[in-house]
Amino acid sequence: MITEKIDLYKWAGVERKGEEKGYLYSFRHMVVTEMNVRKTRPAILIFPGGGYCFVSQREGEPIALQYLAQGFDCFVLDYDIAPAHRYPVPLVQAGMAMMYLRREADKLNIDGEHIAAIGFSAGGHLCGCISLLWDDPALKAMWGEECERIRPDASVYSYPVVSSDKAVAHVGSFDNLCADLVDRKDYSLDKKVRPSAKPSFIWANSPDDCVPVENSILLYSALHKAGVPVELHIYADGWHGMATCDEEVNEGDVSDPMFRHIRTWIPLSVEFLKRFGFVVKNV
Repeated sequence: MITEKIDLYKWAGVERKGEEKGYLYSFRHMVVTEMNVRKTRPAILIFPGGGYCFVSQREGEPIALQYLAQGFDCFVLDYDIAPAHRYPVPLVQAGMAMMYLRREADKLNIDGEHIAAIGFSAGGHLCGCISLLWDDPALKAMWGEECERIRPDASVYSYPVVSSDKAVAHVGSFDNLCADLVDRKDYSLDKKVRPSAKPSFIWANSPDDCVPVENSILLYSALHKAGVPVELHIYADGWHGMATCDEEVNEGDVSDPMFRHIRTWIPLSVEFLKRFGFVVKNV
């Protein structure tokens, strides 16, 4: 496995203005030179959650290792958070990460037309921002018309923060991202779905008492109504932030069959992505 820490600001030639993060961590397969064929791999960009006030370690490397085992090359974004950094900083860093993967695809030996994004909780919201709001003013100001390349080729949403409606919102995430800088309704993902959105996989836990499951249902309904290929899995048990549903990221006894059942989101999401061309190719 090849691991690397990429300074996205240095790569983009952008001067930091107080930002402390904006680093991309790669988990990639080695290129085997003993064979007569070269393999290119699908890639997945991972956004850990944390309510835009921390970045969960449980939803970074452990997720990368799962997808790495399924043939993906994986990249985890460590992004800046509140209170020091709010809109547009996380979006700008997410956009830089995706543009890095697009522009450096050949160098990285990844398939530049099959780059997915996955996000967890508030990271799911950030995933949704580049998936549905890829032409946000902050992104367009930086990348111009090329900002369309920021949109992933598929998206995986894990118990995502979606709606700004106070009846179902994770208010803290919107407070931390938007504050009084932008109207939080403009970042309510269920209101921003367009037919141009790419295939999407969503999973959540019905008893989630942190980010209500209605967020996932609203996103599914909006994507379905827009004609976007979308799949939704709602598990009857569990809680918020289960991530890989194993002992690496959960305390206590994980031998309960519930963990094994909820863990099926991983192979289900992989199979979903494969249906849209996210496979290892010989070139």
